[in-house]
Amino acid sequence: MDITYQCMIPVLMKLVEFTHSYGLSIILLTVAVRIVVWPFVTASTKSMQKMQLLQPRMKLIQERYKGDPEMLQKKVMEFYAKNKANPLGGCLPMLVQLPILFALFGTFNGPPFGDKPVDVKVTVVEAKDASKVHRNETSGGNSPYVSPAGDLSKVIVFPGESTVLVGDSIDFGTRATEGKLPEDFKPYWVMKFGGKSATPSEGLIDQTGHAVFSAPGEFHIEAVVRGIAKNDRFLFVNSLGKTATGVDLLKPENYDLVFLIIAFGASMFLSSKLTMAKQNPDEMDESQRVTQDTMKYMPIAMSVSFFFIPLPTGVYLYMVVSNLFQTAQTWLVMRTPPEPLVDPDGFDSAAMMASAPSTPGSSGKKEAPRTIDVTPSEPKNGKKKDEGGTIKFGQADKNGETIDTGKSKKKKKKL
Repeated sequence: MDITYQCMIPVLMKLVEFTHSYGLSIILLTVAVRIVVWPFVTASTKSMQKMQLLQPRMKLIQERYKGDPEMLQKKVMEFYAKNKANPLGGCLPMLVQLPILFALFGTFNGPPFGDKPVDVKVTVVEAKDASKVHRNETSGGNSPYVSPAGDLSKVIVFPGESTVLVGDSIDFGTRATEGKLPEDFKPYWVMKFGGKSATPSEGLIDQTGHAVFSAPGEFHIEAVVRGIAKNDRFLFVNSLGKTATGVDLLKPENYDLVFLIIAFGASMFLSSKLTMAKQNPDEMDESQRVTQDTMKYMPIAMSVSFFFIPLPTGVYLYMVVSNLFQTAQTWLVMRTPPEPLVDPDGFDSAAMMASAPSTPGSSGKKEAPRTIDVTPSEPKNGKKKDEGGTIKFGQADKNGETIDTGKSKKKKKKL
């Protein structure tokens, strides 16, 4: 199922029909999709939140049973089961929503916002390899096309992948496999050789699709399907289909792109900051510290990479709106108090945080303080007795037991 073609673009065009604005339609469609995937994002965030809370308790259990690996494994599994936690619990919701988010990304990365090429590979051989000559009926790839009237169709190129002799020519064309192309539809034809535009000595193609191949090697013919909304303006964005990279971003007409890239990085950083807010660095192991450091620097790395990746402005608008929505959702989820954790040995969550690890086989319950009187009994030989003392065992603080060594009163010997 082509989610982009069958779902996203039709909904987008309905929104355009209602709003008369492609930019506003990008925002509305992004919000609508985010609402659809809300339950999956919430489940993933809650699972991650719970796993963060489990870590310090897990360390206590590991300390408690460090001398009994078999019992440790049993208690860890019991710990996860009682708290309904799964280390992979956040992955499934993420995997479910990814196809939807990728389809939304594809909607804004091609027609009607940007140009999209339909590629056909052509191999040119010498006469001695004439037995290899063949032509496929149509191209393997396709592209959606939205007409100015709002009609949607799917475009392919014919013929498809081919092998021809040096000096041969091919007349390429386009047709719709779904929908109907308007009579005035014309793609922009491009011939590439060795990864760049072919020179006249290598080959030529005109804008009717007539191509001549003058050198042996691998050529690529591209029928570029144009995006009708790529020059539309929205708020401070002067072109929804504009692309720019590197030093071109320093031009005044591309400042809107720079602003959106920075806004994307800032919103991504804020979202990741919210998910890390409850973590105590002293309670994390090495792998958790690496993960946290990665989350800290990921927004910067991705923002920098976008300075070199040509994406239409409409894609950046979508990513910023999507990040802001997810940040708000993360804030709502993280501010909700989590369910109390259950210890397999019967400790409640407060006791697990306040008390030291117990030894294997302990009941886990706090005992009342015990006092042992070690005052020596009256000596029978009439000699002066030694001084005694009282030892008090208790749980005055979370670190263990305290001892009171106050001296007992001396008694006078009767004459």
